[in-house]
Amino acid sequence: MKNNKALIFEGPSETPDFPVRIAFNDSRNVVNESDRLVYCHYHDEIEFNYVIEGSIVMEIGTRRIHVHAGDAVIINGNEIHSGYCENEEHCRMFGIIFKLDMLGSHEPDVCQSKYLEPFLRGRYQFPSYIPNKPGWQAKVISEIKRIVETYRQQPFGYEWVIKSSFFAILAEIIANKAFLTQNEQPVVPSEKLVRFQNSISYIQEHYIHPITVADLAKAAGIGVDHFYKFFKQISGETPVTYVNRHRTRIAANLLKYTDLSVLDVALQSGFDNVSYFIKTYKKYTGLTPNAWRKQKHHGESELS
Repeated sequence: MKNNKALIFEGPSETPDFPVRIAFNDSRNVVNESDRLVYCHYHDEIEFNYVIEGSIVMEIGTRRIHVHAGDAVIINGNEIHSGYCENEEHCRMFGIIFKLDMLGSHEPDVCQSKYLEPFLRGRYQFPSYIPNKPGWQAKVISEIKRIVETYRQQPFGYEWVIKSSFFAILAEIIANKAFLTQNEQPVVPSEKLVRFQNSISYIQEHYIHPITVADLAKAAGIGVDHFYKFFKQISGETPVTYVNRHRTRIAANLLKYTDLSVLDVALQSGFDNVSYFIKTYKKYTGLTPNAWRKQKHHGESELS
């Protein structure tokens, strides 16, 4: 049976003056049965996802959305989300992660106060599912693909092109009243999701230091005896596996975007033993750190 999930590796960390990054996901990179195409996590940025090939199940909070090739999914800020390939087929997708406030202006105007601010304050939310069909949906999907192609090629002025596409997407959603509205007070996530969010926040903030299950249970406000089952039920993997996978993702970016030695990469991603780091990295990627660094990732720019 073919494994149907895979690690993802995001692009380099955002720069303050242009907070946009791209993540590519391909089920051919799968190594372990427990891997998801999109591992269970959250961030305060907005994320536009486009399915290139296959069918993917996106889990957003307590919702489960079946997405097919040509469709798009939007993750609002601080939404816990993950995804995996549906059935046993091969699947690919990419994600665009960005800070919505980059579309704001220094001088207040009606566009900012009437339309953008409600999104920034959580009163408006992006629709989660954008099916590939004629109309405003097709225009949104076209702009999402344009962003990735422009980001990949990076011609002079590419930042303007990408920003204009973000505005175009927002304009289509607003003009067609496709956004979701909420009361002035944001919807409070379930206690269960809040506890899980607290535990993975601890991992994200302390991954470079030793982390125990007791540390994570304390962050979640749950007894150690119940935490293991609680964490695995939501994330699909054990706390130890999740921590190692997170550190592996950190290491992957360091290997790909810096010239640090394998030893330094291990230390900066939270591994205090280089032999264990190499063994763990190979477990989750199928390659040693040096081999992974040398490998050319040809599939990352393919949109069709």
